[in-house]
Amino acid sequence: MSSQDLNNVYKNITDNEITNNEIGRDLNIGNTIIKLPSYNISVGAESLKALINEHEKLKEESPIYLYVLEELQSKVTDNKSREVIGLEKKLSKANKAIFFDEALISSQKASKMILRFQHIKSYQIIFNHVLSLIVTRFRAHIAPLIKDGVDDLTIKTVINSVIVEPLNQEVSLAGGYITSELIEGMLYFLTEKCHVEWV
Repeated sequence: MSSQDLNNVYKNITDNEITNNEIGRDLNIGNTIIKLPSYNISVGAESLKALINEHEKLKEESPIYLYVLEELQSKVTDNKSREVIGLEKKLSKANKAIFFDEALISSQKASKMILRFQHIKSYQIIFNHVLSLIVTRFRAHIAPLIKDGVDDLTIKTVINSVIVEPLNQEVSLAGGYITSELIEGMLYFLTEKCHVEWV
């Protein structure tokens, strides 16, 4: 490619303008249009806050309390019905090895936080809530894009828009503290544990 051609490419990239961009609208990247769902963060946060309050009142022998612990335990341990091959191999099989370095670091941080706080009643509910929504949103919105061969930038953008940011805001409004990096790490943590499949 000649220097003139390169200049034209960079000019096309740098002279673009983003206008009328609104959160909650479709994601348009080139010829790819992704219909992004919208979430009512405040309703989700209020529901989560109510769940936390109810859960904190439960006695340790309560069937509901034990059920939440079982649900959380099922998400933080390996899924026995699937072959455990490690995060790197899973991402490589999905042609997403480019995500590995970042995924490994954030997954380790998420794992440490879960281990540290999983015995605190409010965080039992928060972790169970967030991990469950990551699984369902990944299956509904991200997995189909990966199967369709959508590019890495689009996948990362949709993960951020559908999983990371809405859940981060919801937890924050409910009075919990989990960074967006930790929520993304939980996605890769669930991938390692075979609860989220990339292919």
